[in-house]
Amino acid sequence: MTPQIPAGFTIPANEGAAVLTSLGAAVATHIRPHDVVHVAYSDARPNAALHEIVRQWAGKDPRLTLVTAGLVSSQHALVETGVVTKVIASFAGENLPTPRPNRAFQRAVADGRVEVESWSLWSLTARLMAGALGVPHLPVRSLVGSDMANDLRGKGFRELSDEDGETYGAVSPLRPDVVLLHAVAADRAGNVVMSAPYGEGAWGALAAKRGVIVSAERIVDTAAIREHAYLVRIPAHTVLAVCEVPFGSHPYGLYNPAFPGVADYVEDEAFVGEAFGASRSAEGFRAWIDEWILGTADHAAYLHRLGERRLGALRAAADPPHGQEEPAVTGGHTRAEAMIVTASRVIADRIRDGGHHAVLAGVGQANLAAWLAVTELKRTGADVELMAEIGMFGYRPRPGEPFIFAKRNLPTCTMLTDVATVLGAFVGGPATRSFGVIGAAQIDQAGDINSTWSADGQYLVGSGGANDVANADEVLVTVDHRRSRLVRKVPFVTCPGRAVRTVVTPAAVFERDPDRFVLTGIVGTPGPGGVREAVAAIRAECEWEFEVAAEPAVHPVPGAEELRALRLFDPRRHFLGRLGTETSETRRNAS
Repeated sequence: MTPQIPAGFTIPANEGAAVLTSLGAAVATHIRPHDVVHVAYSDARPNAALHEIVRQWAGKDPRLTLVTAGLVSSQHALVETGVVTKVIASFAGENLPTPRPNRAFQRAVADGRVEVESWSLWSLTARLMAGALGVPHLPVRSLVGSDMANDLRGKGFRELSDEDGETYGAVSPLRPDVVLLHAVAADRAGNVVMSAPYGEGAWGALAAKRGVIVSAERIVDTAAIREHAYLVRIPAHTVLAVCEVPFGSHPYGLYNPAFPGVADYVEDEAFVGEAFGASRSAEGFRAWIDEWILGTADHAAYLHRLGERRLGALRAAADPPHGQEEPAVTGGHTRAEAMIVTASRVIADRIRDGGHHAVLAGVGQANLAAWLAVTELKRTGADVELMAEIGMFGYRPRPGEPFIFAKRNLPTCTMLTDVATVLGAFVGGPATRSFGVIGAAQIDQAGDINSTWSADGQYLVGSGGANDVANADEVLVTVDHRRSRLVRKVPFVTCPGRAVRTVVTPAAVFERDPDRFVLTGIVGTPGPGGVREAVAAIRAECEWEFEVAAEPAVHPVPGAEELRALRLFDPRRHFLGRLGTETSETRRNAS
């Protein structure tokens, strides 16, 4: 006979006060003029909620402040329509498929329509953590020595010294009024299963003054939440409203760690490209916003315009075929490929010598160099792991997609965690010997890097996690070989160069010795004029003053197997350039 559960001990299928509502009602009820709104990132992004804010507030001058790890793609409509007048961010531009500025956002900054407060990813996350923990400040290693630190003094950042005289940063709490978060699933009360990796989203949710608006792919019973409690990151008492919003992350994707009944989907790269193309002109972007956001009554109408076929293809692409067409390795190589392969060899050598545990690289060519290096090190038995800033650790990059956060890479992780663990502990802490690889828009002869403001005052993209990665035990930088990139002094220090040991360009390898950079290597076999002519050509496209090693190494051009492996990662050549051409796009993507 089965024992009976005593009266009063039965656990109901649903529990807690229901806060289930429509997305439109949630925004209308909980977003107020002058609010500070945090866009919580995990693998998923609350884009449907942001679109709904544009629908309801465009033309009403609510003067919202947006807190975000990264302002990208259709999210720029918030600034274009005047809904958001201040952005507190680590990155504002485009990151899919390649990192680059967004023209609409640049125009808004130049016109004074939006104020930008630039942080690094970890320092911004640490502010949310301090808010969630209820502490007056949180120490960070980031920002110190950068111009961001100079700009942020009195705005939530200060510098302190420890008993040994070492300078570190302290950030003050940031508590947004409302947080927007898109989830895999939630129950009617608001217990939330997030999409992994977890970014900074949970910390932002716990820091919110009023609470969280949750959009979720699926609403489930509390019983299903209890069965998967190990996936829950947000408790119900912090949630203002929960809404069932399928494809609520579109045009970005969603990775479901293990919750039943919710299908993954990938980024809609074509849609992102269309939005980016439209943003090149004010008229074009306004027309795009009118069509896709203001011209759709709600998220259901937005999905209807996308169409079932397109949405189905995004779901199907989340489970791609395991095979990959072999790339051609004939027809020579591009400058970008020469730089990436050379950098990968140097990274592999430095890790063998330094015994590093993990490598972190940003989006772009620097990332491909890290992938190539670690793949080769793994092949030869080295014990080193790849990690990514939003919370990926121990992943093995799959062929076919060079975007660092690609869905096909997430199931290969040995650990799915968050920004605080990767950038705060693994990069900044003592337990992990970390190696950083950064792509630079500009770098000067001190190793300082700029990706925030140009010399003429134009906004670029900001730090993202680069300033945090610059605190790794050792850093290698990739950059295109041009005078506008290799400058005597950067106009803005995004990342101080104290940990930069090596700089690799399509033409040269520079190494620090000990406080200056020396030309130690030439990429490719020198021409008839020999090393002297090659050095002269390197100097002609570099503003640095540098010495030349007595016998600079000659780094061979990429071999067939190296090109094959590299082109498997980037078959559409987003970062590699077209063979036989050297386009402005190729040069720009070198950063």
